Amino acid sequence: MRNLLSNLKIPSGIYIKDPETSELGKRIIENSIVLIEEIGFENFNFKKLGSIIGSNESSIYRYFESKHKLLVYSWYWGWIQYSLVIETYSISSPKEKLINTQPNCNQRKL
Repeated sequence: MRNLLSNLKIPSGIYIKDPETSELGKRIIENSIVLIEEIGFENFNFKKLGSIIGSNESSIYRYFESKHKLLVYSWYWGWIQYSLVIETYSISSPKEKLINTQPNCNQRKL
């Protein structure tokens, strides 16, 4: 499942700089999800996130223009994962799961 998700890309209008391209971006995503769960979306802000990841809030703004865009980015990945699980739930063969979830996979020999 992790390999499938790594091949998917989120539309670029959601972010300014793709967080998957740097360690800081990955820390922003990982820690924002945890922080939003702990304190709630209304209390969440980039200054609090910055203090947790050891960076200033302006560095987070290089990736996302607002906390709403960051939430959409996180939600999008959750939706993709949920969709893949639902799509493959009743398929027992790992090979068949791959064929049904990756476009053009059925054109190649596995």
